[in-house]
Amino acid sequence: MLERLHQNHLKRNSKRNLNPDHLEMALRRPLLKFFLLFFSLSLLLACQGDQVFDQTSKMGEQGWSQKNQIAYSFEIKDIHKSYSLYVALRQSNDYPFNNFYFIPKVLGSDGKLIKQALAEAILYDPKSGKAKGEGLGDIYSHKFLIFKQLKFPKKGKYSLLLSHDMRTDTLAGIISVGASLVPNP
Repeated sequence: MLERLHQNHLKRNSKRNLNPDHLEMALRRPLLKFFLLFFSLSLLLACQGDQVFDQTSKMGEQGWSQKNQIAYSFEIKDIHKSYSLYVALRQSNDYPFNNFYFIPKVLGSDGKLIKQALAEAILYDPKSGKAKGEGLGDIYSHKFLIFKQLKFPKKGKYSLLLSHDMRTDTLAGIISVGASLVPNP
């Protein structure tokens, strides 16, 4: 009887150790992780290849002060293309208003104004009070198209200035503000 138990134990363990499926999976697991990592990085780099710039600034715990004008520098190499300028905003439920006014300004290297606008972003539905944008918990992300067919007169360095135009000096609940410039197809 003891010998029979020993033989059953050996059979079970030998099956587990010599099972070709388990062995093959164990050998492929690191290779699979490598390919997934490589594919993810390739996809990330491919998606960002067209953008002229994509930058974000965190506002800190106090929020966004009117004195804190955000500036992003970028370089235009192809003046024959038109570009789309997007502004991204992350806000929490601490933000006290339904909307958000801000001013994007595009300046040339000489400081000359290329384009300016007063933009309004609707962050909450005025009737229901429900937050718009994508979010989880009490933080929401928004992306707004500001200039659809932005043209630049010459190659060179440019800058984007962003400032808020709300009546309150410091806006609580604004977590981060960013912008991206993408060539149009």
